Amino acid sequence: MNQWNLYHLLMGIIGLSVGFVGFSEILSQGISLGTSLMAVGALAILAQTGYALFIKESSELTESQSVGMVAIGAILCSVGALVHIFV
Repeated sequence: MNQWNLYHLLMGIIGLSVGFVGFSEILSQGISLGTSLMAVGALAILAQTGYALFIKESSELTESQSVGMVAIGAILCSVGALVHIFV
């Protein structure tokens, strides 16, 4: 798997993690500004990721796109979502 696909798949994991927390808060406590912004932001990340993987407009990462940093972010978001489930 090349780094471009890995970068966008990790961004999708971040979108799913943030979306899970946002939508679960909306279902349990109702709509508020923070939770609705989390849900909308997660949908935007997932839409951008799906578009980039579907179109495949560029197969090279730019300097600002670091797979290592996105991997750390995906791990932290996933751990945060798991903590949200169990706490």
